[in-house]
Amino acid sequence: MDFFAKLFAKIGSLFLPAVIILAPSPSASSGLISPSPSYNPSPIPSYSPSPSPTPKPTPKPSPSPSPSPVTAQQLDDWFTSFSNHFSIDRSKLWTVAVCESGLNPNARNGDYAGLFQFSSGTWRSTRAAMNLDGNPQLRFNPQEAIKTAAFKISTVGLSAWPNCVK
Repeated sequence: MDFFAKLFAKIGSLFLPAVIILAPSPSASSGLISPSPSYNPSPIPSYSPSPSPTPKPTPKPSPSPSPSPVTAQQLDDWFTSFSNHFSIDRSKLWTVAVCESGLNPNARNGDYAGLFQFSSGTWRSTRAAMNLDGNPQLRFNPQEAIKTAAFKISTVGLSAWPNCVK
């Protein structure tokens, strides 16, 4: 035999299992080729119930402050209430808010925002000390801003607002 005949004979013997699997079954009367069942793999075991990872809890976002208008009466009540609660001088709390924002709860200057122009870092740290939500968006909520400023003044004084208090 020549070289190619030997090569094809070897290749043919490699594919012999495939030829056996695809050979027509003796019962095929329609003339169609149907594979003969020569290989039955063992079934893959399934585990019931299938293990699944424990889902991580998703933190709930803090509600954004509502941009509802605030009345002068509400501001007056909050300044009085929180200055009394934290035992500070109401007029100083009011003076800082007027100086920093002109009593505009939506005032913004770079990272400084709200009635008392808290930076986001100062807001978070002060609110953490109060054990309250540190969401910087709450700086725009006048009630939360007055409460936080009153707490800060009661604990560290007016040093955070040197330009507003002489």
